Order: sequence, then structure tokens, then C-alpha cells
Amino acid sequence: MSQGELSALLGVSLVLPFPFALALLMTGGAPRLRRMLAATYALGAGGVNLVLLNGFLELQGRTGWGSFRLTRFSFPLFLLLELITVACVLYAGFRNGEPEGQGLLSASILAAAGLAAMAMLSRGLIAQVGLWEGVTLAALWGLAAQGGRGLSRRLAAFWPWLLADALFIAGVVLCGTALKETAVFIKPPITSGGEAQVVAIAALFLLSALVRLGVFPFHFWIRDMVDRADPAWSAFFLGTANFMLAGMRMVVVVVFLGRLVASDWSQAIIIVGLASIVAGPLIALRRAAVCDYIAGMYTMQAGFLVTGLGLFSRAGFEGAMLCLLVATLSLTASMMAAGTATSLRGTGRLHGHGLSARLAPAAFVGLLLSGMSLAGLPPLDGFVGKAMVVLASFDKAGSEPFHALVAGLAIAATGVAAVALVRVLGGMFALSGPAVPALGKQSRVEGLATLGLCGGSLLIGFFPRLLAQNFINPGSRLLFATGFTGPGVAFRGTGAILEKGLGFYLGPGWPAAAAAFVLAAVTVAIASYFASRAAHSSEGGEGRFRPFLAGAEGDYSPSRDFAVLQGMKWRTARRRGR
Repeated sequence: MSQGELSALLGVSLVLPFPFALALLMTGGAPRLRRMLAATYALGAGGVNLVLLNGFLELQGRTGWGSFRLTRFSFPLFLLLELITVACVLYAGFRNGEPEGQGLLSASILAAAGLAAMAMLSRGLIAQVGLWEGVTLAALWGLAAQGGRGLSRRLAAFWPWLLADALFIAGVVLCGTALKETAVFIKPPITSGGEAQVVAIAALFLLSALVRLGVFPFHFWIRDMVDRADPAWSAFFLGTANFMLAGMRMVVVVVFLGRLVASDWSQAIIIVGLASIVAGPLIALRRAAVCDYIAGMYTMQAGFLVTGLGLFSRAGFEGAMLCLLVATLSLTASMMAAGTATSLRGTGRLHGHGLSARLAPAAFVGLLLSGMSLAGLPPLDGFVGKAMVVLASFDKAGSEPFHALVAGLAIAATGVAAVALVRVLGGMFALSGPAVPALGKQSRVEGLATLGLCGGSLLIGFFPRLLAQNFINPGSRLLFATGFTGPGVAFRGTGAILEKGLGFYLGPGWPAAAAAFVLAAVTVAIASYFASRAAHSSEGGEGRFRPFLAGAEGDYSPSRDFAVLQGMKWRTARRRGR
């Protein structure tokens, strides 16, 4: 493939979402046309971006289309955004029991995806800000498209996103006026501006990123948005676009600090990240609603990202970049699976009737696999970045014992997150039929979109070396060259113990170890299931004990969510009857 062909493919990939968004607007979101457009976009975008990946690896260098440039740092984020968008468009387009305005919501997702992709490849800070704000407008459009009651509450829950954008814009304005700099990643020497101005810019950028990432105690807005917005909106705008773009802001902050300020910010950043790592699983475990589980796990992912970047080390930086990449797959899949299950159960509360895993197998499997990844359990991709951040913390513990505490608490948090996952699965699903029939039926394509993202998680978890060697390692050296020394920051090689651990994990022997882990887990699960069946006979009345994922038993009183969904189902049936 030639450089010109690769550049043309990039142009097609960047432009492709917009005509489909326009088509959805013109057709008014009619169900059949929406599904046809979603399927056509998925085939076209998926094929173009896979060919683009092959061409980028073949040419082994930078390429671009106009002012947009692909690099080892930006390309993996761009590619994941494009492929996750395919899954989100299919999920939104094929969902059953959809609210009014689902076509407009799908159009907003496509428009935001195109703007976000351009923002990732833009080299100018002003251009990036304009494109990022375009994503914000598309997110507001998607909220308004859902219509019905609760719009004011949805918009009220969106204010932290807007606040974070305002802080970032203030930092950009100050950067352009005081430092005379408009590049995304500023390089010294700075010829204008004072120390106080540099610190103020860094503080504005940092606070903006932390609010958008939903770190503790800012996790509340993630919870509110998941509770009030359509699952398709949450899956894309929160699980994908917000985490990716806010994560890129955090990387900008760390590069800014490493090159221009000082490393004494490191411990404060790590403390913020560690608080989120610890608080996230506790929030997910203690609260009795699906939206609290999502918010808690979201906060945990943000915590690992912030902690890895705050270490100011090569291994920590690369571990954080892996967290930034792979968390989007798991967060998006988890929101999709939880949204499907909540719609079918009629409630987002963990008490009440349990949905039969037979009625929504894709939702059950998707929530299980994405939850394992979010908790950091091997062999899924969530284990990849988290393990590297923990190893990087142990590596620095030799000189600073504080980092040993960081590593220990991070390991403990993964255990609590695993317990929270089991609690959510037990509260949402039942092995046998539910106490109340499910509201509708899960669409086959809706389930396949979720499982496709989980398949990507498994692939990266089994073969992390492909991502690390081709993108993570060279991408980190684009931002901090080997042997880089800044104001009190030195990005040098790793210690012997860490090097040995990473050598095994990223080496050729890891896939076999991962396969052995999966085989052992499946064996234990099957043995536990049949042991439970033997101990508790399946014979008896309707109130018999249901082994393995029993779910919640007892009387069920319809909740507000149930009534709202019933009303939407009735209105949809009436419109189709016309």
C-alpha cells in the first residue's frame, strides 16, 4: 500500500460518519431505515479501518490527511474509537423498546464520533478544543433527542462535563496569551510567561481532566448520567468519547508537568488516583443500583489511569496508556449489557425479580466479561494496564516506600471489584425464569455488539504484546524520549525485577498461561455448578432454591423505571399500529 492510498483511506474514515448521520436525520429515524443504515455503516467503517490498520503497520511511519496526522500515540486511540463506534451504532440502531428520537440519538453518536476522531489526530490545541466542544454539543443533542419527561434532569446532570470544558478552555486561553503556545504537547524552552502562569495552566488542565474522568469524589455525575440517559447514549458518550478525550487531557497534563513544571506534583496526583482506585469498588459494592456499580467501576478505571501517569516513570506511563486504551472497551460493553438487562427487567435496582440468563444470554455474558476486565482479572485486557501500574509502583517502592502502599491497595481493590461483580450478577440474573416476565426481547444484533467488544477484550488480554510493542512503547517515546530529564523528572529504564515481570507478561509465554487460567476458571465454575445442583435438587415448587446465579426472590412491586418502560412500550406499539 502506498502513502497516498493510506492517506485516502484515512480521509474516508474521517468523513464517513457524517453522511450517515445526515441520512439518519433525513429519514427521521424510521426503524427499518435506521437498522439498514446502521448495518451499512458498520460494514463500511469496520472494513475501512481494518485496512487502515494493515496499511499503517506496513508503512511503519507517520501519515496524514490534510492537517490530521496518524502517529504511534494517536492511531490506537483513533482505531479503537472507530471500531467501538461501529458497535455503539449497531447497539443503538437495533435496540428493542427504543424511546422516541432513537434515530436522532444514533445521528448524534455518528457526528460525535467523527468530531472526536478528528480531535485525536489534530496537531493544534485550538483546533482540538473546537472539535472537542463539537463532541459536547453532539452529547447535548443526544440528550435532547431522547425527549419525554426527565430532560431537565438529564441536562442538569450534564453540568460537570460543561464545567470541565470551561476549565480546559480557560487553560487554553491562558496558554495562548501568556505562553504564546498553541501546540497540544508543548516543548521547552518557553520564551514568555512566568512560573505562576505555567502552574495556573497546569492546574486548570489537571482539574478539567479529573472532573471529566469522574475520579472520587466527582464520581456522582457519572452515576446520575447513567441513571437518567438512554443506555446507547451512556455507552458511547460516557464509556467511549468521554473517557478517551478526558484521558488524552490527562496525558497532556502529565507531559506539560514533566516538561515544564516539577515532579513534586507526582505524589498529589497519585493520592487522587489511589483514592479513586479504593473508593470505586466500594461504591460499586455498597450501593443497590446498577448505575452505582457502573459509576464505581468507572471511577476505578480513572484511578488506575491517573495513578500510572502520576508515577512519572516509563513503566507507569505505558501502563496508564494501556488503561486508557482498553478501559473504553470494557466500560462501553458493561454499559450496553447493563442497559439491556435493566430494560428487560424494568428496574435498575438490584432487588426485585431476577432476569433469566436464558432470556438475555448476551447481556449476561457481556456483563460478566466486561466486569472481569474492569476489575482487573486475568486474562482479559483490564489486567494488562493495571498489572503494569502495580508493577511500576513496586518498582518505585525501593526508593519511596509510599508506592508499596499504592501497589498493595490497588491489588486489594481488584478483589473488592470482583465481589461487586458477583453481587451485581446475582442481583440481576436468575438461572430459571423471572418472577415477572421480561419487558420485550433482546435483539440479536444488540447482543452481538456487546459480545464483539468483549471479544476484543479477550484478544488484547491474550496477546498484549501486539498492542504494547507496536503502539504503547513507541508512542510513549514520542512524548518522552529515552533518557528524558525534565524539571525534577527522569524517564529512564525499569528495574531488574520489573523488567523480568514485564518480560514474562509481554513475552511469548503469556498466551499459554492465559489459556491455562481460563481452563482452570471454567473447570471450577462447572464443578461448582454441578455440586450446587447435587446439594439442592431442582425438583419442587416455584419457590425452590435456584442454584448458581439465583438472583433475587420474593414479591416484586413495579418501580418508576418499570412504569416508564411500560409506557414507552405502549406508545411504540400504538405508533406501529397506525
